[in-house]
Amino acid sequence: MNSLKGGFTIAHKSRFVFVICYPTTVITWILVIAIVGLAILVVLLGLKLRAMGRRLGQVIRDLGQLKKDHRAGLKDSRADQWEHYRQGETFAQLVTLLKITAPIPPTRKWAASPDLLLTLVETVQKHQPKLIVELGSGISTLALAKSLLPGSQTRIISFDHSPEYAQSTRDLLIQHSITGVEIRVAPIEQYDSERTWYSKEFFKDLADIDMLVIDGPPGAQDPQARSAAQIELGSRLSKNAIVVIDDANREGEHAMAESFAREMPGHALKFLAHEKGTALITPTKNS
Repeated sequence: MNSLKGGFTIAHKSRFVFVICYPTTVITWILVIAIVGLAILVVLLGLKLRAMGRRLGQVIRDLGQLKKDHRAGLKDSRADQWEHYRQGETFAQLVTLLKITAPIPPTRKWAASPDLLLTLVETVQKHQPKLIVELGSGISTLALAKSLLPGSQTRIISFDHSPEYAQSTRDLLIQHSITGVEIRVAPIEQYDSERTWYSKEFFKDLADIDMLVIDGPPGAQDPQARSAAQIELGSRLSKNAIVVIDDANREGEHAMAESFAREMPGHALKFLAHEKGTALITPTKNS
């Protein structure tokens, strides 16, 4: 047997030669390479699992948000169903109270909702105002007129910025045999540097307003669209006047109601949970 450098030994046996490799340097390198490869594999696997974890986390978050949206949708749906039922129930009361025998235009959306109309009816019947001024004509004008007692001397003056809407209201009143209601067409113009409003010329003859209904001009795009009502008509109200403001869920109308109430001593402001929100300012019992 002969020994060679590098850990190799040549063994002679019969006619065969065996080369024996000692497990030193070569095996060590093989182990190192295997360990490094395994480490790389573990790192890659970890990165892969981390990416999968992130994706799984996003899926879980998406499912959670979907669940929240579903619950919110169900809640909104139930709220809408309840609102439809409540408005329908209120509308049925109106038809009975006002003895409606002819067709009427649709309520809600741009028109007054039944809950507001019922409040107008109740307010007129309770307080019996002598002069009612309405900003924004329509089915609310009919409700106000039909709330009056037979032979009532109450005057109703309704303002509208649109000649077409004003004529529609006149036609509606005629259809229901209502007379004595005055419809004035007051175009929108610049009121001051901050706002537009109805032309002031059409309000000069008004005084001692017992009930003011504010549902115009259109204010969906301008929070200040109706604010001039207080400036122009606040001083024209009677001592025990009542103010009804529709769309009080909107910021502009809500702020206007609070401002109106501050300038009306002996009155109380109440926000009614109506479809669009209604602000009702009435005299207190001791006023």
